[in-house]
Amino acid sequence: MAKKVLIIDDSIDEANAVVRIFEKSGYSALCTSDTFGALGIVYKEAPDLIILDILMPELGGYELCRMIKADEIAKNIPIVMYSKLDKNIDKFWAFRSGANAFVNKGELSQELLNVCAETIKKMPVSLEIKGKLLSVKSRTEINPSVPAKDDLVKDFAAIKEIDAEGDILALKILGTIRRYFKYDCAMLTFKDSEQEGTLFFDTGSLILDNEVFDEIKHTVAMKNPKINVILQKDEKTNTVADISDFFVKYEYEINVDSNIVGYLHLYAINNLNSSQLKLLSTIKDLVEHIMRLRYFRVSNKGAKSSANPRKLYTQLDFDRILSYECNWHRRNNAPLCLAFVEVDSIESIQNSYGNQYTDLLLAKISNFLTGCLGDGDFIYRNDENIFVILMTNSDYQSAYKKLEYLVEKIKEKSSSLSDEEHIKVKAAALVLDDKYKNHYEYIDALYDTLDVLRHSKDDILLK
Repeated sequence: MAKKVLIIDDSIDEANAVVRIFEKSGYSALCTSDTFGALGIVYKEAPDLIILDILMPELGGYELCRMIKADEIAKNIPIVMYSKLDKNIDKFWAFRSGANAFVNKGELSQELLNVCAETIKKMPVSLEIKGKLLSVKSRTEINPSVPAKDDLVKDFAAIKEIDAEGDILALKILGTIRRYFKYDCAMLTFKDSEQEGTLFFDTGSLILDNEVFDEIKHTVAMKNPKINVILQKDEKTNTVADISDFFVKYEYEINVDSNIVGYLHLYAINNLNSSQLKLLSTIKDLVEHIMRLRYFRVSNKGAKSSANPRKLYTQLDFDRILSYECNWHRRNNAPLCLAFVEVDSIESIQNSYGNQYTDLLLAKISNFLTGCLGDGDFIYRNDENIFVILMTNSDYQSAYKKLEYLVEKIKEKSSSLSDEEHIKVKAAALVLDDKYKNHYEYIDALYDTLDVLRHSKDDILLK
């Protein structure tokens, strides 16, 4: 009977190429790009060998290899890791993760066949093991139900302490992550200034050896970061003497405009099920979103001052923010609304009351608008009489209510400076839609909406 080979690779083209190579040599071969369902496929197919890629976007090869080798039955199947990575450190981590052999992806034909044939000969999978694999009809722990991604997104959206001290925000973020991802140790870093950041550790029930602590700290490329250990439990039951003792190790660097604004590290001693690992990319994305908002609102491009975050942004800053937010909200199917608030009688006010009087009016409106911003909202004045507001967590209904309130209050505030009949305020807004290819098209569509509103009797037009 032909030996069966399972190829796991996120590139289906490369995986199919390997399948053809093995089939031409008399093997039975199949492939999958579903890393989270791979262990279930191993049980269903009972292969004689697994060929595993390293660089995969959601669940990496090292992590998947550890998952398979931690399984009481599947661990008996030999694994050959193949990758474009070919440095000694890559091979070290491949074997440390449990791989039985390593082949460079540049050697996909004869070299791969030779290594796999030798590995199958040295580590044959017995009929008893295959029987155990195939006899498992229902194994829920192989592919457990995935916690609702929507719940995770909602929990992160409920975090309102973006502008707060780092320890308060870190408590919220790590506490939320812990409900979905059962890590043993976590590290979160916010960039407080150009020179330093603060490391927040959740050590759980672990005692970290000084060398392990220093090694984790060393990965944070900041000068003299402050250390703050939080969320730790009273009783320490496990000691970690080497960073390689962690079964799962995820280290993320968060960048905005090529500036490092923070880090997120998550470590686990034991194997985590695929339902938790499947949420990792979402967790990283959500933490990145909060750090980006904090960077824009508090850090002011990494400067030390966290003075009034509810300020008018420059057009350049706002353009960057809008670009980031449009991409992020589109990827995560989260609500986003962009609005123009136009005070369309500025010229007549200037003619009647003069420039100084008009500047006072605009300043008052500016202060009021910035004071009404919610968490994650941004504003700038792109014209003498137009304010642009980005509402990052507002859907159609909440955006309309907010604009209704703003229009009413602007009229009320401005009436103390001039006759109310001189003040005309209109608010045009658009909820982000897939039909806008980029944020430039989004803004252009909003201008079109404002033009329609200018010829309407209504004060607000929201599409």
